[in-house]
Amino acid sequence: MRVKETTRKEIEQKFLEMNDYLRMEYLKDCLKNQLDFDTKKFVLVKLAGLYETKGMLLEAGKMMKAAGEINTSVAAKISDFVKAVELYIRGGDFDSADAMKKKAVAIAPLEKQTEIERMVREYYKIQAKVFVDGSKRRQAAGFYEKLLMMNLDSSEKREVQEELLKIYEGLGDFNRSRNLRRKVFNE
Repeated sequence: MRVKETTRKEIEQKFLEMNDYLRMEYLKDCLKNQLDFDTKKFVLVKLAGLYETKGMLLEAGKMMKAAGEINTSVAAKISDFVKAVELYIRGGDFDSADAMKKKAVAIAPLEKQTEIERMVREYYKIQAKVFVDGSKRRQAAGFYEKLLMMNLDSSEKREVQEELLKIYEGLGDFNRSRNLRRKVFNE
């Protein structure tokens, strides 16, 4: 579809007349036009939101990454990159999540860097819990294993190890369970 709207107001007006799937196609087509910063940012964020509601988390992450890259304010860049991290984690793309986290941390002031790291750890914990609650233990194990590679304090590390131990035992993965038990409890 050829899109003739190029201002935010025109796009918003046309956008409201459509269902979600048409909106996604329309917004993708809008991105092919020359748009001013505000309009492009609006289109990227709206498209990310639509993708997220439809469970297309990796696509949503790409849109938030693009939104972050065009932002002019550091705070807005960080916010968009951190949202992209969340979406990539929920979508299971650890490499892209790591890349976005690095971008956010690289531009963040020192006091904000610790907060970003904490938020990322929480996103992994939340997603692992979602998989555990949904009886998708193998996927949850991947998230907990990723968490163990992060900079955790001793109580966080112990909590993650205990959760991982339960998962390994539930999966019948006795080799991993035994190895982890040795590491945790020095058996």
